[in-house]
Amino acid sequence: MKKKLAVLVGALTISTAVGVGFSQSDQAASASENNKQPTLSSEDITSIVNEQYEGDITDFELDRDDNQIHYEVELINDDEEYDLEIDAETGEIIKENVEKFQLENKQGTKNSNVDSSNFIGDKKAKEIALEQFSGKVVEFELDEDDGKYVYEIEVRDGNKEADFEIDAVTGNVLEMDIETDDDDDDDDDRYDD
Repeated sequence: MKKKLAVLVGALTISTAVGVGFSQSDQAASASENNKQPTLSSEDITSIVNEQYEGDITDFELDRDDNQIHYEVELINDDEEYDLEIDAETGEIIKENVEKFQLENKQGTKNSNVDSSNFIGDKKAKEIALEQFSGKVVEFELDEDDGKYVYEIEVRDGNKEADFEIDAVTGNVLEMDIETDDDDDDDDDRYDD
């Protein structure tokens, strides 16, 4: 009887160890998926979008859902806004939402007289940000702020992150905020124009 009990306890111990091993390998695989880098860069995705659509990219973000890496891109032209989800591995457009619109002025009334042809463009805005802080552009948006259009850009380099507001017409850096993941908000380097 003692031999049977010893064999049973040994078998349970081995099966528990194997189960824990599988669980840990599943967790390691899941962690590896979450740290996976996209095959296509933001520049690759920008090229894909510019080949298929006319307009200015106003928002650009890398996102992970259910272990799938994709870019979320917003693009506007004179009367339409496109919300796109693009596979970061293949460049395939997973989702496309098109909405008709008119630009609004600061009083909130519709204004179709906003001339975006005077804007420096998303490529130039990114270049200006990267001249100030080298890294990878992870978010990009064209926004109206106090009656003025600005590019809001987030650039990351390791554990450092820089947020920019760049005037959409002049290209002047209106605001630059640099943070390190380990720092408190009180330790930010801040530049206001």
